[in-house]
Amino acid sequence: MRNLPFLSAVSAAALSAHAPRAVMMAPRANSISAAELARQLNDGFEDFKARHNDRLSTLENAFSAQASTLAALRMGGGADLENSMQNRERGLGLSADVRREVLAQMLGRPSAARQMESGSNPDGGYTISPELDKSILPLLRTLPPLRRWATVATISSGHSSWQKIITLVGGKSAWVGELDERAETDTPALGRVEIVPEELMAMPSLTNQVLEDSAFDLEQFLMDDLVSEMNLQEGNAFVSGNGVKKPRGYLTLPTATTGDASRAFGTLQHVLSGNSGAIVDTDLLNLLTPLRAVYRAGPGVGWIMNSTTEGYVRSLKDGQGRFIWQQGLEMGAPNMLLGYPVGIDESMPDVAANAFPIAFGNWRRGYAIVDRIGMKLIRDNVTRKGWTKLYFYRRVGGAPLDTNAIKLLKIKP
Repeated sequence: MRNLPFLSAVSAAALSAHAPRAVMMAPRANSISAAELARQLNDGFEDFKARHNDRLSTLENAFSAQASTLAALRMGGGADLENSMQNRERGLGLSADVRREVLAQMLGRPSAARQMESGSNPDGGYTISPELDKSILPLLRTLPPLRRWATVATISSGHSSWQKIITLVGGKSAWVGELDERAETDTPALGRVEIVPEELMAMPSLTNQVLEDSAFDLEQFLMDDLVSEMNLQEGNAFVSGNGVKKPRGYLTLPTATTGDASRAFGTLQHVLSGNSGAIVDTDLLNLLTPLRAVYRAGPGVGWIMNSTTEGYVRSLKDGQGRFIWQQGLEMGAPNMLLGYPVGIDESMPDVAANAFPIAFGNWRRGYAIVDRIGMKLIRDNVTRKGWTKLYFYRRVGGAPLDTNAIKLLKIKP
């Protein structure tokens, strides 16, 4: 501004106020010459410009110092400025609200006046209710593959158990000539498997107020959740249950390396792995072929293993370097291993010495599941005042049937 022309930088009023006295007086013809008048005007202008340049410099320095101070205060949180204003508050006659507002404006902060916001409950947060989804996300639990592959029977009222007749030894026949005597042949030897459904229960307790005031259908949620939990429990029993007040698991049966012709009924055949503590591709072939072709045909034939073993088997390759695991090509299609589907059951053991991590068989013939009734609910809001007990239960049984239909891989120690 100090280099701008005089007439553009200073208003007419300022010019009249600070101009030399000789300018305000009308010149007389006999007083001074034109050259002297021009010199006086120029001297007066230079004096005026010098004084205003000094004032402008003073204002610029003051503004620069104030800007530097505010910038430093913003970086430091404004504590010094706030303390200074507090010390001068009484002398200036400023109220606390006015002081806070001025301080906020100087520091570039939001207005210090009280506002309604959702972040503070007393200042408006209480008026905003969160949206709660009207469903509860359940935990995912695995449905045991035996529910899909095994024989599943339901018994009706008036029966407490389910029985199945099994041929232990088939009948014999013989070739004869036209005139030969016909001798008696052996008749089939039969066996019987009896399965008694056992009770699987759960009894959660809830206060009556929770049941009355909840936005959820807690009874239905608990039933859905417990159905999944009971599926998990029965899956464990189908694999390793001891048969006492629960199903009998196929891994609890005795095993032997002998074939079907010489092995006793009720004993499963196991195949020993080729390497200690490990599985190779030939172990799976050796496990598949002992299951006779008549058993390998039809529904319900497949492999059962857990997810850890699945990851192990996925890495196996044949002699040509090809993976023996075949991923399902469509959504919902099962993964295939050597031409047969794979069922994942987390109840199966991991690969370890003397463990049975993989089972292969015709599960429709090899295992039976018996359901007495579906899920039942009994409400009890009497025995304990203010509380409601929800007694969920179902009755289910299970046991191996034809032990020739299941083969196990045993890890070599």
